[in-house]
Amino acid sequence: MRISLATPMQEIGTLAAALGSVPVAKGTPPLKIGGMATHTKELKAGDVFVAMRGARCNGNDFILEALARGAVAVLTEEELPPLFGNYWVLRVQNVEGALLLAAAARRRLAKAKVVAVSGSTGKTTVKEIIASVLLEAGTVRKSEGNFNSSIGMPLSLLQMEDADHFVLEVGINRAGEMEPLARVLAPELAVLTNVGSAHIGHFADARELLLEKLKLAAGQRGEDVLLLADSIPRDACGDIPSRMMRIGTSEGADFQLKNIINSKKGVSADLWHGGCRVEGLCWHIPGSIGSSCLAIGGAVGMLFGLSGEAIRAGLLHAAQHTPRMKMLEIAGRHVIDDTYNASPEAMIAALETLAYLAKGERAAVLGDIGELGAFANSLHDAVGECAAHSGISQLFTYGNYSEVMAEGALRGGMPAQCVHAFPFGGEQALVARLLKKVPRGAAVLFKASRKTALERVIEVLGRER
Repeated sequence: MRISLATPMQEIGTLAAALGSVPVAKGTPPLKIGGMATHTKELKAGDVFVAMRGARCNGNDFILEALARGAVAVLTEEELPPLFGNYWVLRVQNVEGALLLAAAARRRLAKAKVVAVSGSTGKTTVKEIIASVLLEAGTVRKSEGNFNSSIGMPLSLLQMEDADHFVLEVGINRAGEMEPLARVLAPELAVLTNVGSAHIGHFADARELLLEKLKLAAGQRGEDVLLLADSIPRDACGDIPSRMMRIGTSEGADFQLKNIINSKKGVSADLWHGGCRVEGLCWHIPGSIGSSCLAIGGAVGMLFGLSGEAIRAGLLHAAQHTPRMKMLEIAGRHVIDDTYNASPEAMIAALETLAYLAKGERAAVLGDIGELGAFANSLHDAVGECAAHSGISQLFTYGNYSEVMAEGALRGGMPAQCVHAFPFGGEQALVARLLKKVPRGAAVLFKASRKTALERVIEVLGRER
């Protein structure tokens, strides 16, 4: 990962102080820094090379290469031997902790209102929606892609030039990760999209995962807002320092969706907040996925005082720039490519969306869901059972848990001749079976976790005529 540093962080003294380091000059290095890079291949002349200790390699082993590529500073935990060149040594006790310190310094210097987005699914899409809606109210900087980790989030913040609003995505997969990130961001608005089973394999149970996600509010003050789904149990929220406001369809929701209409063109609804309402909100993906996007985008717009016209315009702009549910025509079938990522809940929601998008014959190709740990078998089995009740005519499962999902579908009542399991490496066989079982003109959903690389099956299908 590489970023260009925001202007206030480019002076070596400012940057070093923010990192908690005393800069040591070797030779005559420049006083201005251009950016930061964690990999030498992405590094540009004038950058800081961030020497991370990874699970598979140690960034300190690549410092000579970084200097040869034009690095003018090295952020490291190690004492370096004398090396040829003109560069700064920024030595710290812990590189990851130093980046968080620097990000906190950038946050304090900025006048922007910060919006932090987290949740089990939909973080990147919701971040894009919020950024688009807030563009109707002023200038916006947002984190790129899904840079949301304990490394990606602080680097995202360090590259943000001044604006009216900063919108950042926060992702965690282990206990203890959320609070340090939340305290750095200290968001005026924290948005928790949902809490499902994503990454549950790294937690003792669902409650521990939920409590970790709720720590998104840890850096907030009393006047700040935590916006969360009304499906999240109230008794789990405990002592939240900020104002909790809920979104959903229940009567108790602070932002309540009404008059929801789903069709193959998407979903439309009205959003009520107190005595105010915004009518005619639209999103191009139907079902619970689209409804959640409408509710969050609309609620954020209302909290920032935007008109209904501005909120609708923001949602329309966001819909044109989201990567989810790509519609493709391949081998005579209507392919819905949602291979970007998955959790059990997201997979079930995608099957619901498929039912709205395609009223004719439809099928699904579902791959492994990662990071479920000891819950992997039961959750894959549950997804298979839900698939059996989703109205699809054929189910193709792929990966290490293909047989488990298939067993769930069979137990759910799906006929054996309609359930097909394939291991990794079985892409050709899967496509051959799909072409035989799924007629031309049918709709086919493809969904799995990113590491499953289910797009390989789509690529094989694309070579067919």
